[in-house]
Amino acid sequence: MCFLANNGVFNMALVKASLKLFGGDTVVVRCSDKCHIHLMSERETPAELDVLSVQGCSDAYLTVPWSGTWKVLIDSHNQSLEHSISYVPA
Repeated sequence: MCFLANNGVFNMALVKASLKLFGGDTVVVRCSDKCHIHLMSERETPAELDVLSVQGCSDAYLTVPWSGTWKVLIDSHNQSLEHSISYVPA
């Protein structure tokens, strides 16, 4: 994915993961650089979709409100981003 700004092209690194979690579990995301971290539920309809986000952080602790499959999305301008995604059971 590329974004055009200031007459130049900026490449954005994207990391995606999917986790089956129980309500109350906490997703722990650690990155080597500041980035945007999003945790999105996989619900059937957009009205049920839930998104938890933090911006400009290198670490995030996000607690899921209900059981199900959750997608983790990390976006950063750093092409050599190091990261880890784990969770702490409720």
